[in-house]
Amino acid sequence: MRTVSRSASIALDVSNSTSETEPAAAAGGERREAILVAAARVISRSGVRGLRVEEVASEAGVSPPLLYYHFASRQGLIRAALQRASDKAPSAALRSEAGEMSGYEAVEVALLAELDDDRSVRDNAIVWGEVGATAVFEPELRDDVRQVTETWSATVAEAIRRGVEDGSIRKGIDPEQAAEVLITLVDGLCNRWLAGAMNRERARELLVATLRETLRAKD
Repeated sequence: MRTVSRSASIALDVSNSTSETEPAAAAGGERREAILVAAARVISRSGVRGLRVEEVASEAGVSPPLLYYHFASRQGLIRAALQRASDKAPSAALRSEAGEMSGYEAVEVALLAELDDDRSVRDNAIVWGEVGATAVFEPELRDDVRQVTETWSATVAEAIRRGVEDGSIRKGIDPEQAAEVLITLVDGLCNRWLAGAMNRERARELLVATLRETLRAKD
């Protein structure tokens, strides 16, 4: 008769347990993402101050207790929504290789995409603006806003640095300073567009003009 050692039996039990929990973990991740998508939609309709946990849960198709299982509090949900908006922002593409595009082209394409009228991009832009505005009155959100802003700035600065190296962005520019100026411009243009104070085409024109004047190497 073939025997199985105790250590082998334990290993088999752990393996089986892991395989059983993997689908559950995947489902949990999908529910968490659905909740964050729902939170972005609710914020885009009602703002951060109008966000109600029950409405987010209903939008996501989950119960409020399940929402609280993934996010300990309303504040935690708002923080996670901001982080997701940062992770999903078009500029996040700059963290990957630009392929055949020059460094300048990659920066221009990514920043212009921040002014895209796609629903998910628009919702995430509203989340970013709303949480930033709310942080004026709720200091506990300020560190989160600062962190995602610093990440955005660092991502753009690194892309600018690559553009200097490939010759598509002028030499002598300070990548960190240029990135900070550009993301501040994008932030402002986005807020004016979303508020109806400027149409999207004009916002994009101003951004392109500034990018070319600020970054592009002279032929």
